[in-house]
Amino acid sequence: MNSDQTSDDDSSSDVSSVPAKRTRTDTYGASSTTSHGSVLPDSEDEETPDSCDHSQVTENDKPTKTILNCSEHSPEDNLRLSRSSLSENCSSPNEQYDEYRHEDNDADNDDMSMRPSFGTMNDNHFYSKNNEHTSNIDETVSGQYSEKSKRMMSNMGFKPGKGLGKFEHGRVEPVEASTQKGKRGLGFQASTVGEAPKDFKWTPDSSPPEATEEVLWMPTPPSEALSGVVLDEWLQRGSKKLTIDDETNFVDPHILQGVLKSKSIFDTLDDEDMRNARFRSNPYETIGAVIFLNRAAVKMANIDAVFDFMFTKPLKQSGEPAVDTKDMLYFADVCAGPGGFSEYVLYRKGWRAKGFGFTLKGPNDFKLSDFYAATPETFNPYYGVKEDGNIFDPANLTSLKDFVLKQTDDQGVHFLMADGGFSVEGQENIQEILSKQLYLCQCLAALMLVRTGGHFVVKLFDVFTLFSVSLIYIMYRCFEKVSIHKPVTSRPANSERYLVCKWKKLGTESVEHHLYSVNSMLWRGLDPEEDITGLVPLSVLQEDTAFFDYIYKSNCMLGERQINNLLKIAAFSKDKNLSEPNQALMRTECLKLWQLPDKVRTQPERLNPDDTLMRILNSMNKRASDSHNAHSFKTVVLGKQPIYLEKISDIEILKNVYDWHFTFLSSGKNSPELKIFLGCGGKRVCQLESNGWKNVVDLHITIPAKTLFYGEIVKEYHGQGLHQMFNKAIHIIDALMLGGIDISHMSLTERLNQCYLFCTALEKQSSDLALRCKRFYNMENFSTGVSNLEYRAMKRVKKAVTINIPMRSNRKEMYHVVGSVLFLKEIREPWIAQISKKTGFKYYFKIGKDRKPRSEYVLLEEAQLDMLSAYSGRVLWPWEDAAGAIFEGQPQVGISRVDMEEYITQNMIR
Repeated sequence: MNSDQTSDDDSSSDVSSVPAKRTRTDTYGASSTTSHGSVLPDSEDEETPDSCDHSQVTENDKPTKTILNCSEHSPEDNLRLSRSSLSENCSSPNEQYDEYRHEDNDADNDDMSMRPSFGTMNDNHFYSKNNEHTSNIDETVSGQYSEKSKRMMSNMGFKPGKGLGKFEHGRVEPVEASTQKGKRGLGFQASTVGEAPKDFKWTPDSSPPEATEEVLWMPTPPSEALSGVVLDEWLQRGSKKLTIDDETNFVDPHILQGVLKSKSIFDTLDDEDMRNARFRSNPYETIGAVIFLNRAAVKMANIDAVFDFMFTKPLKQSGEPAVDTKDMLYFADVCAGPGGFSEYVLYRKGWRAKGFGFTLKGPNDFKLSDFYAATPETFNPYYGVKEDGNIFDPANLTSLKDFVLKQTDDQGVHFLMADGGFSVEGQENIQEILSKQLYLCQCLAALMLVRTGGHFVVKLFDVFTLFSVSLIYIMYRCFEKVSIHKPVTSRPANSERYLVCKWKKLGTESVEHHLYSVNSMLWRGLDPEEDITGLVPLSVLQEDTAFFDYIYKSNCMLGERQINNLLKIAAFSKDKNLSEPNQALMRTECLKLWQLPDKVRTQPERLNPDDTLMRILNSMNKRASDSHNAHSFKTVVLGKQPIYLEKISDIEILKNVYDWHFTFLSSGKNSPELKIFLGCGGKRVCQLESNGWKNVVDLHITIPAKTLFYGEIVKEYHGQGLHQMFNKAIHIIDALMLGGIDISHMSLTERLNQCYLFCTALEKQSSDLALRCKRFYNMENFSTGVSNLEYRAMKRVKKAVTINIPMRSNRKEMYHVVGSVLFLKEIREPWIAQISKKTGFKYYFKIGKDRKPRSEYVLLEEAQLDMLSAYSGRVLWPWEDAAGAIFEGQPQVGISRVDMEEYITQNMIR
């Protein structure tokens, strides 16, 4: 019996607990097994022992026992009475007897008056039976049966000490409820719980639960870093060991034995009975999974809240936020399937968090489609170079490190979560020994992937052995603060606990290399009888008295708590009437503390494009004009064409050049590739065409729901001439809302920063279409921007004006052809931007209504032009086929690069 389950699977057995009906063989049955109320046997071949005669009546046989007991009646009368007694006394209908009774009624119409019937009874007499006998029943069976059962027995004429039936010849004792669970074979052992200590008795007041939790940090560790030489000297080998009952260096021996004995009392308890008792006894059990995929997500929410949201709102040691609005929160989730931890983080942070997941492929793989509380578009599953997700394989660990560092600018993640575990059914007491390499690899992954100043949380079970404690000691030396904590969402009767590590130190590379070496030894395999027993000698651990005392006290405290809760489950198993009265209260208080909604999990709505658009418009901080109707908004606002620069006099619209920014597009005038894009969730991405939405299923891109941006579909080239190849990508120019986050009210510079983060979050090393953010330049730096253009040989044309595409990772150089220049304004009138002659910095100036000038070095919110206004006033300078002439300053018609540079220079001087 696994009394130390770590799985979140709470499903109960679907085996019916109702025994199969047995076919009757005693046709007249006044003394049958059913009339005596015994439990029906499972097998039709099984005989039920009975002291009464089970003779069958045939044409040659008479029910002699009934005749002897009722000698004042004729044989036919006695036979008839026997049948009527059976029909009144049976607790459940019987098909065979009902058929026989129907024939009997037809044959004996003259004697119907002899049968007892409710129709001939006086109603007052019938109801008075309850008054006459209730007191006697209460005295006889009080405490054994419910009030409803007592009333039913009284109504049937039950008298204490006498049988049911007209002649009181029926069963004396009430029928017991069946304890049979489904169809069980021969040799089935009854579900029973072992004997608990006689001095243990649970009462609701014995250990009242609390929603608040206390965090106990380990003492401050030594500041010096661990060297590889020292770690190699510390490594200890010994014989393989598969017992834990003598591991008493880090726990009181009585507590260790108490834990082992308390688990053993459930060895003969049925799994269903165990789950039932556990559910009733745990005051935090009804919290469940709330809105998430599984209970693991709520467990992470619990841990995050208890530790002041150190994972989803990380702080530096100085107290400043480790991630501001311009940064992305990076996290890793290893041994993580199906992904509950990650679903919680994405629920809390949305697309502003980017996750890297690593887990075994198989039935417990990531279930991203079941992330109802959060969108999984920014989550990246990875299975290592071996494509199996085995964290024990050193090659997989190395490739995982390369994968994560490549996407985090070689810095690593802000935190790593590890929730590894596997089935140890039948070996629960040595779960710690069996999990040693899993402990090691999860800690190694943290040292490989977490950036300096980052955090780490990992699930452990028992920590009684030298190997486990020495591994914790090494992590204690690699982080500034470490705690061992058991959250209330971790079932109180199991041995689960979490190691929480805060602020990774500098200089942990030697530890990382050492643990990698140890894991490689375990992966290759040692001698059959040899094992690595410790990473740090016991004497070294004992010398650090502060650390040693913490581990010892933690093990004793958690062990004693586990014993009490195991015995509590045993008490609830024996007494089905026991219940935990605080479950509803704990659910309410805990969810409030953890800032989670008290709701049930529901599947997200699948809205059509227009409904998604209306959701976006209704959730904007400042409601846009013409936003009351989707059709009107698409036509009047989103469908508005840009202002075109086609002749020199058109340049005057770009007055106050410091107010404007520009970017190079691949599209030309009226290009179908320049569109408004709408994300409805996942691969449901649409682009606006005329007044309707068209799915872009052929582009293979995933975008979070409630996303609306202005962008273009671009051909990204690499190579030149005959070796040239291209892929398509979507380049974001500007955005109204990203994944439900309204950015429309921000300045253009801030919106572009958010678009860049959004693209970074969605960037994946897969076959999906790339999503990038356009690079913008200040208009006063037009000459600098143009200097980035260059001619390249193309496959179908001789040469074209192109510009490089900025890439985050060091991949092949990519570029696109320049087809136009787009200008967007950032400053709202009457404000204008200028450069200070004294300081050389840009400032913002206006003349107020009182005719007094006002200037600010910071762009105020009132001076920022919102996205829709900037979009409506956008200016497009088409280059298209004349790109070469414009670039060289010799256009045949229209505006050249030289014309634009001269206008900007003159405007700046003014």
